[in-house]
Amino acid sequence: MKAEVKVVNLVRGTYAAEIDGSGEYVIFELLDSNEPEIGDFVSYPDFYSMRGETFKNLTQQCEVDVYVQNVCGAGLVQKQCML
Repeated sequence: MKAEVKVVNLVRGTYAAEIDGSGEYVIFELLDSNEPEIGDFVSYPDFYSMRGETFKNLTQQCEVDVYVQNVCGAGLVQKQCML
């Protein structure tokens, strides 16, 4: 699966990435120093697992340790990222 980073809250270290253009967003907390940027594509076999994972940042060609917090629709992204 592939997701595009659409929302970043650098203060909280939370991110929202749209999964395969579906309108569903994976919400994750960064546990790493490799910060994804808006527009970056990340991949992982199952964005629906709620635990610590290692995503591959396809844009920056690096791995990113994250904690998956939730999967939600577009209407909840701002709240989930604490913006």
